[in-house]
Amino acid sequence: MNRRAPSHHHALKVALGVVAMALVLLVVALAVKPSWLGEQLRGQVETAATRALGHKVTLEKLDAHWFPRPGATLTNLRAEGESDEPAFIESPRASATVQLWPLIRSLGKDVRVGAVELEAPRVNLVRREDGTWNYEAVGRASGGSGTEGGGETSVDALRIRDGVVQVTDRQAAGGTAVAALQDLDVDLKHVGPGLPLEGSLKGAVAAAKQNVAVDFKVDPLPTRKPEPGQPWPTVTMHLRGRDLSVRAFRDFLPPSVSASFTGGLVDVDAEVKTEAGHYVLTGHGAAKGLKLRGDPASGSFDFGSRVDPANPKATKLDFTRLALSGPGLELGGTASVQVAPLRVRFALEGKELDLSHLLGALPPESQSQAPSAALPASLRARLAKVDVAGVLKLASLRHGALQATDVDAQARLDDGVLVVQRGDATVYGGRADLSGTKVDLTKSQPAWTLKANLEGLDTARAFQALSGHSSLQGLASGELHLVGQGLDWAAQREHVTGGGSVRLRDGALSTTDLGATLAPVLARGLTQLGQPGAAGSVQKAGKGTRLRDLSARFDVRDGWVSFSEPMAFQSDLGDGTLKGRVGLDQRLELEGTVKASKDFVSGLTGGAVPVKAPVSIPLTITGTLKEPKVSAGSPTDIVKGLLPAVPKALEAPVNQARKGLGDLFRRPRK
Repeated sequence: MNRRAPSHHHALKVALGVVAMALVLLVVALAVKPSWLGEQLRGQVETAATRALGHKVTLEKLDAHWFPRPGATLTNLRAEGESDEPAFIESPRASATVQLWPLIRSLGKDVRVGAVELEAPRVNLVRREDGTWNYEAVGRASGGSGTEGGGETSVDALRIRDGVVQVTDRQAAGGTAVAALQDLDVDLKHVGPGLPLEGSLKGAVAAAKQNVAVDFKVDPLPTRKPEPGQPWPTVTMHLRGRDLSVRAFRDFLPPSVSASFTGGLVDVDAEVKTEAGHYVLTGHGAAKGLKLRGDPASGSFDFGSRVDPANPKATKLDFTRLALSGPGLELGGTASVQVAPLRVRFALEGKELDLSHLLGALPPESQSQAPSAALPASLRARLAKVDVAGVLKLASLRHGALQATDVDAQARLDDGVLVVQRGDATVYGGRADLSGTKVDLTKSQPAWTLKANLEGLDTARAFQALSGHSSLQGLASGELHLVGQGLDWAAQREHVTGGGSVRLRDGALSTTDLGATLAPVLARGLTQLGQPGAAGSVQKAGKGTRLRDLSARFDVRDGWVSFSEPMAFQSDLGDGTLKGRVGLDQRLELEGTVKASKDFVSGLTGGAVPVKAPVSIPLTITGTLKEPKVSAGSPTDIVKGLLPAVPKALEAPVNQARKGLGDLFRRPRK
């Protein structure tokens, strides 16, 4: 036993010496010729990067070294772009370290990168004319978890300093290029399939200093897209953005939107967590100094979403605590947006909404588009594909001179047609029910059907607001059903059709005094009946014409409101009727009869002619509502109306009048 021990120990010493000698020789060989490592690394880097990025990757130079750590320095790393596109990635200088033992053990097949650092890399993102992006190829060619030959590639740490991301949008006018992100710093740990990736990103978006920061963890990073039923990796993320310039993103917004936003800054703070296999997004956003067509605006909102990574198209984004303020706009409430199919639901309320300003902020589609188009063609096409419904409560709603208050409406936009399912508002002191009103927004000029039930409308306020003068006074009620197209009333009113009815209580026509107009003619008729001096008793009221009650039914066509039956009214003169039409531009073409009351006629003569019945006076009204021109029948017509009204005590003067009128009247039988 003792004789064998020295032999055993001697053999062990010899074996260890041989191994040590082999390692020394290997290290010496590698130190003398580091190009062996460089050749292995260059092929591995180019192959792995090409497969991962989906773009051919080349290296101009790779210098390997063993001390102080095994690794290499890369010169001019380049991931090629397609056809005439710029390089996908360019980096003038990069460095990497490699774990020695896995590399030696696998004879160069197992490349485990300790750390990679890219200096001043440039990433060029391109949106092509067909709408696809050049980054969509990333990861497509990488079907497995390792490199060719069954090796594995991973990176313990990736560091990027002073990077730039440039975005080129070939769908924008002239293929506008914008440096979207610069001063980019990225730190990643455990980059590789099956590893728990974590890292941070900081950069400057259209700013002189870094204003975006992202921290995230993905545990573990999948080797490929999970199959149905397989769990997706757990993700946590925190995004912070400060003073993000709206102008920097204008070129990447749809043309129908980009021209409206001319400036402003946005702050965003968001978090992503993983719950029960879903990614939960929550956050807050705020816009300050926003410029909407040059006018200042601001807003804020909270948002949240629950995303199923296996079915992202079913995602719904909820907005709460919405607050929007700007020119003609002050709203708040909630909204939700479903991605596919696109569906929007909202509940908004606020102090003010000015449709004229809102529509004015929408830019034309192009210079060639007809200037009469109220909405851009691209916006009309999108509206036809969305489903929008909700409730709107407003203290004030305006469109030009038209104003409504206490608006409470429920509406739905489906296939581009906006339907007011329930609409109640105060309009110039009265209530208006607009339920059933429709607007087809897919037309270049919106086609609309207006249904309105009015109660107690103050016509003086309405006429003052719409025409600048309160020519008609009183409280109006009625029903209205109109069909038209376009939002410019002056340009489209001749094409409006429909009809309705109206009732006016306690009214007055302030622009004319029928009594003052008709009295002189009536007085001349009385003079012909032998009552001289009656004209001297007439005095103008100077306060217009009171219309105690007025009712009418009408049709609307060719720019006119035509009365389908004589319009009846009651006034201080007496009862009357009018037929004819009133233009939507306020022109008047009316004729009718006023039956002057016994009290009115007797008052003209100071009681000298106590008529026994109302006197019919022919009447014609032309001009406009602002400046009506009223004319009565001739004295002969007045006499004709007076004959059956005067008492028998005036029979002799009446007979004299008959003789003077010749054959115009027949003598009554005795």
